[in-house]
Amino acid sequence: MNLVTTINSTNQTQFDLAGYCHSTPNYLQTRARINYLLERYLSQDILTERLLDLQQQFETPQQRPWQKINWQAINNSQIIGIEPKLFLQVIASAVEIEAPIRSYSQESWGYLQTAHPQLARFMGGVTDENGKIIEVGIWEKEERQHAPAFSKIYQQLTGKKLQQKPNTVHGYQPTGNLRAEIYNHGISRISSEWSAVSIYIWLMSHSTGALQMAIAQPLQDEVNHLAKFWGITRWGFGDSVLRRVIGSISRLIRLLNHHQKERTSGQDIINLSHFKYGIEIGYTLMKVMIQMCRWNYHLKADALSQVFGNYLSHTSKIQK
Repeated sequence: MNLVTTINSTNQTQFDLAGYCHSTPNYLQTRARINYLLERYLSQDILTERLLDLQQQFETPQQRPWQKINWQAINNSQIIGIEPKLFLQVIASAVEIEAPIRSYSQESWGYLQTAHPQLARFMGGVTDENGKIIEVGIWEKEERQHAPAFSKIYQQLTGKKLQQKPNTVHGYQPTGNLRAEIYNHGISRISSEWSAVSIYIWLMSHSTGALQMAIAQPLQDEVNHLAKFWGITRWGFGDSVLRRVIGSISRLIRLLNHHQKERTSGQDIINLSHFKYGIEIGYTLMKVMIQMCRWNYHLKADALSQVFGNYLSHTSKIQK
């Protein structure tokens, strides 16, 4: 995707990945940019394509390629409609949230290894009997690019190297109820991917140029993973997934509150002086979920079974 600039004889009208680029956008203009990004990166066709791609990943795992990023072209003038300090705080939080990817991948591997070995391999790769890594999972390969990318953005914008504090990861916690473990883990992963997609779309709505295009790369990975986890969980547990995901808003809030205690940037985004941006992020979270719900309506059980097979029995769904 290229940055497009249209110039006529009287003025310059600039369009970027989020549509029309206002120099000082108001709330409604920023919301229009968020909506544009949603249609660009989370259309039903894109979500379906990302889900169906998983079948190929089982057979011939291949990391999604990134477009080339012009790191040296990133500068503070590409932050629009928001104080650079606040924008940087969100970037710093993104670095810290993305940091402990190996721990996340091994957590997922622990939950999936028995129920669906192919999914476990996609997430956490393959290890030998001594725990030595033989193959890194595709999910991990894609996700581990994100923290370095946001670190580079931060350093390019500030001239300083970020001293990050990674999240704590609880790891695999067996309970003896395998289906409940997988179900809860799937919902947790969906919540995490949902929040990442929403935050990165919001960051892109407040940026342009090389900065915006750099953020677009991890965003596309997160959309890819959100589609896959949504499809996996819907396949294994049917329509109850939608109700549980919507119900996971409270889980997401608790998770964010927990990690805020570990954040370098604190809770500045929800201060009263930044109330407008909190509303924008809330709007983005809501719109991403609406987009996923629309897509969910078109997902058919037989098509999902063709992708994932019959590792989980549809006759023994978890009680709601």
